[in-house]
Amino acid sequence: MAINVKDAPFNAKGDGSVDDSAAIQQAINYAKSLTNGTPYKATVYFPAGFYLISTSINLTNASGIWLVGDGGPFFNTSIVGNTGNRAMFDFSGSSYSGCENFSFIAFTGGTANNPSTIGVQFALTNNGGLNCGIKKCYFQMNDVASSNGSLGSIGLLNVRSEEFYVHECLIRANTPLVLSYSSNIALVNANYTAGSAYQTLAAGTGSMGVVNIISTSLQSLERRQPALILNGTNSVNFQGYLSRITATTGSNETAILCATSTTNLNIQANVESFSRLVKVAENSGFENCTLDLVAANATSPSTELIDVTNCIIAGLKARVAQPVASERNRTVITHSYGNGNQQAAGYIVNSEITCLTTPSNTNIISANLLKRATNVSFNTPQPFEKRSGRIRQLTNNAIVAGVVGSLQTITIFQFRDARQATALNNSGFYRIWLDGVIRAGGYGSGKAATLCFQAQLVVNQRYDGVIDPTSVTIITLDQSVSDPAYLNINGMILDVTFANNVGSVIFTPRVSGSGTGEPVYYEGYAELQSDFYINDPVPLM
Repeated sequence: MAINVKDAPFNAKGDGSVDDSAAIQQAINYAKSLTNGTPYKATVYFPAGFYLISTSINLTNASGIWLVGDGGPFFNTSIVGNTGNRAMFDFSGSSYSGCENFSFIAFTGGTANNPSTIGVQFALTNNGGLNCGIKKCYFQMNDVASSNGSLGSIGLLNVRSEEFYVHECLIRANTPLVLSYSSNIALVNANYTAGSAYQTLAAGTGSMGVVNIISTSLQSLERRQPALILNGTNSVNFQGYLSRITATTGSNETAILCATSTTNLNIQANVESFSRLVKVAENSGFENCTLDLVAANATSPSTELIDVTNCIIAGLKARVAQPVASERNRTVITHSYGNGNQQAAGYIVNSEITCLTTPSNTNIISANLLKRATNVSFNTPQPFEKRSGRIRQLTNNAIVAGVVGSLQTITIFQFRDARQATALNNSGFYRIWLDGVIRAGGYGSGKAATLCFQAQLVVNQRYDGVIDPTSVTIITLDQSVSDPAYLNINGMILDVTFANNVGSVIFTPRVSGSGTGEPVYYEGYAELQSDFYINDPVPLM
């Protein structure tokens, strides 16, 4: 049978005006006594009401304590916190414990105004911290920018409590959710050391096992901090929604911050109002992570979507959708150039990046990170991959080159120029392989000519930016002709031209015969290799 906090001898009021801290704590202590050294699991029941507390409720070192509020998943038993920088519920050192059906509301009125800046805390101590969770809870914290080492108000904080879960929660705070492998959370613009009024948190760093967060909404107050901060936590599964409930103050645009190296992160989320989806802290790593994200309704859609500057990225699978057309002209994954044009210090390997709404391949990855890519595929409307130092088209271009008697010079491949025309270290080369077919003749005449070829084009650029003439080698692999007098393919002319930072491979077929008006086609794909100091070329078609 559940322990009711309103029953004697506890006698909590739940009227929003009487301080219920002592009554609730008495009920919790009684529940702890029932579970101490036994397999019994105690449930503490809070009937519907508003429970004002002025001190953090000590749930530390509990084993099998489960707190249950009354009502539905969002509007339910309310804990009104006036505990300052101490959590309303402190589960530090507890195992097999947690709560459900609560609203955690920061106190906002009265003369003794010391509103809570942390909703609920779980943490590892020398006494425990395993298999805890929280579900069907609602958090409404205040905008308190300077609290908690400038993290502001925190909805839910977990410091090394292992095998943790969050189900069906809505959390509104400056920083809605923090998961950390250490009590010290040091960020670029914040430095906070977590603690408990009742226990000493475990020293050093350590694994949190697996963390599962499902059907949960994280909503930041203002542009102060990310909605989700992951500080050294691995094997985190998140499924839900991230956004900002207000966004008039501050400059943060990151929804998910990985503050240190992160592995086995699995995110499936809709992200709204944040311009940047994910940022991985510089000089760290991002390994075997899966990101399945929808980005929409950004308040200032000008940043890159995934920032991995100076990071080692391995085994990443990122799928990004951008349903709002006006927000698509951004780089999906980037390594910052810093001040001016700089080489990427980090790199990306064995990864797959998908964004079918990107308007151009130049938006899928920054050119300096592409240079440092190995075994990476890019799924775009014009897909390509980078393997063994070569960039390869994954589409077969089919282009009409006019008709016999009126042939045209056509562009069969384009790429964004890798060279930096205004930078030093400007020399380099492009090497382009073509594997193509020239086909002439229509279905009506029944006569056709086909020529299969491979070609290599090499272009050198000197230190002063001057481009040498293109060196071209063409090998005819096979040729088939129905009626040479009517239609015959004699060869082709290939060259590389540059204009407006775009390199273009131009193609002119050479066809003879009496079949005036017969169409001529080119079909093929290209591979590209280059060596420039900063960037790789990005294929455009």
